[in-house]
Amino acid sequence: MARIRTIKPEFWTSEQVMECSPLARLLFIGVWNFCDDAGNHPMSAKTLKALVFPGDDITSAKVGELLAELSTNGLIDLYEVSGKEYLHVNGWKHQKIDRPTIKHPAYRLTIDADSESARRALAEEPPEPRRALTPGREGECKGENPPNAHETFDPREMVAMTLDWLPDPETLKTYAVHVGLSGALFTPAVIALFTCHYEPKGVINTQAEWVSMLVKWVQRDQVKTAGTNVSRFPGKPRSDEPFDDENTDWLHQEATQ
Repeated sequence: MARIRTIKPEFWTSEQVMECSPLARLLFIGVWNFCDDAGNHPMSAKTLKALVFPGDDITSAKVGELLAELSTNGLIDLYEVSGKEYLHVNGWKHQKIDRPTIKHPAYRLTIDADSESARRALAEEPPEPRRALTPGREGECKGENPPNAHETFDPREMVAMTLDWLPDPETLKTYAVHVGLSGALFTPAVIALFTCHYEPKGVINTQAEWVSMLVKWVQRDQVKTAGTNVSRFPGKPRSDEPFDDENTDWLHQEATQ
């Protein structure tokens, strides 16, 4: 879920910031809103383009160049966990966050072998719980985050589709039962086809909306599969029919091959 972040006055006169182009600075600030409360976010130019520049004529490739610019100037660091790349916003300790929510793997900085500490791990740990700040004060975050510091499923969280997205089990079960579908229909192969279809679009929906869309996909596929057992007179194929983005015929065909 996007968060309110603090921009300190000295940000604008930082030499690191001034070395970056205006668009890179804007991206840098935008990234803050979508990082978890430890300053980490998946390193995906396509996702960040959809989040920070949803209505601008800026390509994912351009966002990738801007991220490289931020990395070159030391404003972000890149790291990898279990084969997946993430970015970390440097200087994140200046963000004052009450009851932080940590969603992504912790950032750890590796120092050169010649350094005093060959492989020193610097994890910017979330601050210990403090009293909620008085309303109106800089860095106020009272009530902004859930009471625990672990990842929780937020059905209203706005996210772009990713290839590793998985539906929340309880939400999926609730929606599937509501429309009379068995949970066994939601196989990894079907979910993979769903994410593969929507990831390139760069569309942003709430977590609950993505689960609902997945359930509707499988439901439509079940209806169409049942309909194939009904005899029909062959009709003349039409080449002028508009493309139906919600047509899932190919889903059943590919999943059963």
